[in-house]
Amino acid sequence: MNEKISEIEIYKKLQQHLDKMPIGFPPSKSGSGLRLLKHLFTPEEAELATYLRFSWERDLEPIDVIYERVKDKNITKEELEEKLDSMVKKGLLMFKKENSLKYYGNALLMVGMFEFQVNRLDQLPEEFIKDFHDYFDESWLPEAFKVKGSQLRTIPIEKSIEFEENVADFDNLESLIESTQGPYMVTNCICKQLKDLEGEPCKVTSRREVCMGFGYAAKMYIEQGWGREISKDEAIEILRQNQEDGLVLQPDNSQELGFICSCCSCCCESLSRYIKFPNPGSMSITNYYAEIDPELCNGCGTCVNICPMEAIKLQDDISKIKKKRCIGCGNCVVKCPVEAISLKKRDKQFTPFPTMDDLFDKISERKKRLEQKTI
Repeated sequence: MNEKISEIEIYKKLQQHLDKMPIGFPPSKSGSGLRLLKHLFTPEEAELATYLRFSWERDLEPIDVIYERVKDKNITKEELEEKLDSMVKKGLLMFKKENSLKYYGNALLMVGMFEFQVNRLDQLPEEFIKDFHDYFDESWLPEAFKVKGSQLRTIPIEKSIEFEENVADFDNLESLIESTQGPYMVTNCICKQLKDLEGEPCKVTSRREVCMGFGYAAKMYIEQGWGREISKDEAIEILRQNQEDGLVLQPDNSQELGFICSCCSCCCESLSRYIKFPNPGSMSITNYYAEIDPELCNGCGTCVNICPMEAIKLQDDISKIKKKRCIGCGNCVVKCPVEAISLKKRDKQFTPFPTMDDLFDKISERKKRLEQKTI
């Protein structure tokens, strides 16, 4: 499209453009960010992406609007649509189709381009995984922390709260699924696939088809062949198996449920980092924490082994929980053979945002305030 711009300048321009998103794509001193973009985008695709805007769903733009920005770049509308569709197939863009009209937008790195590489990691350059890890730790995660950009929250395993009163619908798995519009979709966990390629398979489960999408997100995955459509009953059964295996349920941070990740600290890109901090309980969005009754605990250590955040230790043959490490997943509650553990509500209860677009609006506001303070 533009032969006058050098290849490295094209990728720098894309990095700067993507950095304007709510959770941006900040520069990296090591160059891992630019290398990551080169693994994913051809130079032509990288330049095209600079003409797109970000949205989760609400403000995705139709082809006619996008074409107005690129029509002087020696490309027809038909060629533009073909190239954008190819980029969607490669997992580089957000996409939806309504009433035969197609809508496109730039995707975040996470949740977005990384997750969209499901089932095709082995088709990317072998350096992709190393560059992804380097960039995630060096630039992306610090950026997400800075703008308080948590897209996931932790809800308790169903059995851990089945006897509790006044459980919020947003923390109740059955209520979440019942109130969610279809279609329903299940897909392989990209984090577990990545660890498989690294020769470090998941220690919690041998299953890979554990992550789910609903509504808009499900349609996109189904249409692109990244996941398969399932019924509501199948969705509930898979989630219950995930709970039985000891995975942590992490839906998106909205009331209009779009996806549920079922995570573990040995594979999950987020939890595997959180476990290294002294206070993952305060870093995670959760409304619960676990509490042990020392009179009932028999010191068997089951809870110590099952806890994904290493929040429980045996002291004098009695289990004790470090509250600042507990993310309220409920795994220890359901696995305790003597029912010595229960979940307690945190003093401050969190209500998810109405939609993911509302969440990203809030993150963008925080980002602008931070930028203004540095001027």
